[in-house]
Amino acid sequence: MTAKKSSNPKDNENLIFVHTADLHLDSPFHGLSEINPQLSDVMTKATFAAYNNIINTCIEKNADFLLISGDIYDSADKSLYAQLKFLEGLKRLSAAGIAAYITHGNHDPLNGWSANLEWPDNVKIFSGDDVESVFVEKNGKVVATINGISYRTKNIQENLAKRFQQKEPGSPFTIGMLHCTVGPGEGHDPYAPCTMQDLKGSDYDYWALGHIHYPQVMATDPYIVYSGNPQGRDPGELGERGCMLVEVNKKGDTKVDFVPVDSVRWYIEDMSVEELETEADLIGALEDKMDKLSEIADGRYVICRFRLQGRSQLKRLLIKEDFLNDIVQHLRENYDIGPGSVWIERLKDETSFPFERENLLSRDNFISDILSITDEICSDRGDLKELDEPLHSLFGKGKIRHLLRSFDEEELVSIARNAEQLLLNNLIPEGEYENN
Repeated sequence: MTAKKSSNPKDNENLIFVHTADLHLDSPFHGLSEINPQLSDVMTKATFAAYNNIINTCIEKNADFLLISGDIYDSADKSLYAQLKFLEGLKRLSAAGIAAYITHGNHDPLNGWSANLEWPDNVKIFSGDDVESVFVEKNGKVVATINGISYRTKNIQENLAKRFQQKEPGSPFTIGMLHCTVGPGEGHDPYAPCTMQDLKGSDYDYWALGHIHYPQVMATDPYIVYSGNPQGRDPGELGERGCMLVEVNKKGDTKVDFVPVDSVRWYIEDMSVEELETEADLIGALEDKMDKLSEIADGRYVICRFRLQGRSQLKRLLIKEDFLNDIVQHLRENYDIGPGSVWIERLKDETSFPFERENLLSRDNFISDILSITDEICSDRGDLKELDEPLHSLFGKGKIRHLLRSFDEEELVSIARNAEQLLLNNLIPEGEYENN
């Protein structure tokens, strides 16, 4: 173990720090096309803007230090630009007398390339050899111990939580910094997997975790906290994103507040079309939704995917080629692009025709046969596999084969259901919908 003292005199008697992780500086936004140039520029700078907002929060709140629990950068071969921007923020902290404690994670392991840059004296980067300890002094008194370890390489499968030493009786407020997967960690690769009990067993006061991108306080005794990533980058990272502001009083009482720092925010909105009758109704309803999102954006840019749902006569229009694309293009061109604006990422049709499916299934005719066959295909993996086989040639040949992937079960079911809807549209006259 190694120990390093950090002195940072503050007037406030409380211990104040900011916890962040998964900055993913210079990370691209995913799954977007036809982006307005102005919005594209905002998105390119979004991860850096979030980082600057974290630095601003530290300075405005007169924090004693900043914790960054891994994945500062998006890859081991981080860009020089990202490293220089990161250094700029640390220099701003140093000028304000605020220390920074940093661990590296699976995206930015220590064995990746790094520029030869000189870090401010009040910056501590934890090694990947073993857990290190740093004692934090405030007004001449040790007020906290910070323990952390970085990833030396990307693929860490060891339970690093078990390396952390036990908190000794009488020790000051003790923090553990770890980039890890606690429990199942759905949607994330299980790097440095551990359990809640592994963390609680150390008797620390606060675990500053990274790797899981959704902000969450997993426990309060002790505090086990994922700050989440400070900037969402795709529809899988919805809602507000930020950092954690932590304040500990003289009695050891701890208060944890989430502070939004994102500049671009993602939403997925479900919208019923059952009461809508015309194209104008649909466009008006979408505009109303966009206006409401703009009101709660608080000056941020909003990117939204709308999922149209319900049974409606509009289905006949929604399945027309380019109908939804034309609406998207119209709304993009007629909605101001600026802070607080809403950009439609996609309109997804999840609607159905206005008939009672069970009634159609009960009939002994060609239409009921179609519905039964579709149900059988969607409920049987073997049938779905047969549906997939004719498509295999798309993924095994040609110059773009490395860009394509096979359909998963959910996508194959969607293909089957869409085919069913197209057949019904051609087989059932419009006037018969209400009387089926």
